[in-house]
Amino acid sequence: MAAPEAPVPAAGTCDYEDAAWVRIATPLCTADLRAFLDDVERLYRINPLLEISAFAPAGRGRYRLAVHNHSNATDLDMMLDVRADDAGLEVLYDHGLKTITRFRVEATPEGTHLVVTDIYEGSSAEERHARVGEADLSLNAWGRALQSYLRMWARWSWFAPWRWYMRRVWQPMRPSARRIVWMIWVISAFEVVTIAALLLVLGVWRLSVP
Repeated sequence: MAAPEAPVPAAGTCDYEDAAWVRIATPLCTADLRAFLDDVERLYRINPLLEISAFAPAGRGRYRLAVHNHSNATDLDMMLDVRADDAGLEVLYDHGLKTITRFRVEATPEGTHLVVTDIYEGSSAEERHARVGEADLSLNAWGRALQSYLRMWARWSWFAPWRWYMRRVWQPMRPSARRIVWMIWVISAFEVVTIAALLLVLGVWRLSVP
């Protein structure tokens, strides 16, 4: 099986002077990908470098986000103002160096793409340069995690128990806890396969004994 295509910089998709972005190839149609974006909390919890301690509705289209960003070792407690349209979402932050994150659905000849753009505007270039240590460096990791999740979503979202597990168990976990659970699953699967192989060998041996 070929390795998944890595998120790449999206050429020509940003009108802002100071921004970073990735383009993610997805297996979803445009309507399904646009519907996926409506769960704003899920989008942020998929980011493996964000340790979220609070994500709560705060009125129509507004959320409170309290988070530790491992990519730049910063803690933020801020309000998100989510503005939706047919093409995707814009999330505006009430403070911090990053002012907007944009999620855009794009139909291309190769399939449906998701373009995620972090925008740094609202302050002078000098101020942004002085505060460069506050820049969110998690975008590439977020893009890879979104791509992986969307591939799983395309394959398993029809299965209600999988949706329940991902929403009720996986999503609230800290990223470190998810990695531990994954390792437990891998080890458990290895143990089951090993035991099954030993039982099969033992059964064959017993049948071969006169």
